[in-house]
Amino acid sequence: MQRWPLVFFLISFPEAQLLVARRCPEPTKHYTTIGCIPSEEQTSAGCPRWFDCSELAHRTSDKCYLYGQVYQLNDQVPDGKIRSTCSALCTCQRNPARGVAEFHCAHIDCPEFLTPPNRTGCVRQYRVRECCATRQVCGEKKAHLTRCTYGDTRYYEGERMNFADDPCRTCICTEHFNATDPLSDTKCFTNDCPFELISPSVLMSGAAPVYYNNGCCPWEWRMPKPEDRLDDTGPGSSSSAARSLPYRCRYGNLTLQAGQSLVPDVTGTGTYECKCAIPPMVHCILKAT
Repeated sequence: MQRWPLVFFLISFPEAQLLVARRCPEPTKHYTTIGCIPSEEQTSAGCPRWFDCSELAHRTSDKCYLYGQVYQLNDQVPDGKIRSTCSALCTCQRNPARGVAEFHCAHIDCPEFLTPPNRTGCVRQYRVRECCATRQVCGEKKAHLTRCTYGDTRYYEGERMNFADDPCRTCICTEHFNATDPLSDTKCFTNDCPFELISPSVLMSGAAPVYYNNGCCPWEWRMPKPEDRLDDTGPGSSSSAARSLPYRCRYGNLTLQAGQSLVPDVTGTGTYECKCAIPPMVHCILKAT
């Protein structure tokens, strides 16, 4: 465990996704992945006040959905759309056991998945949106590679660059990389979240996306529990401004006003802190215990 319309000023949809993600401190990848449209109205934190996900109501069980596009039974997703997720040959098929359409894919096993880390003195070389490394550069050839620096981390030309302050962004180090404006680099791209490939039923079942460890994509999905309760003591519980807004989240049998949270759920895995930060979906943050 996708997305994408509206944006003014001739901004492309992936660029719009990135702008929302960079401004807003709340995770929004579950919205942009499935094509929900951010409101023009924003909060003081720079987040959309809500997302329009009305298209979800028109989804049917005999079709597959990915990144805002509809696939009929037996349609195949172009490999170029899913290669970065290490998937290939994804076809929309009916699951007879569950009576719904879902994607059946082949998984790409890269050599680096099956072998030890880089050989001593070598670095792997990658291309934009490719799953696997194309080769390794070693020894004297490695010494002649361009270096990129971002924060306290240095990379070799061809290496993937990941950013703690921008987890949905990946760049390939090149001689043209501009650390002051990584968005301008043609070798940078927005990461995809393939939850519709892997577990498409979570959206229609009312599950909440769970984010963990500053990750870009949902780590898992949490189903509502009968014992879930509103947190009357947490932030937003007594905010008259939040309660007066018409935007709400539905989660199981509960209705949450914008800003309201559930009582934290402490489990053996960690603590799930779930809230209605940006309607109409509740999202959760998993904190290790």
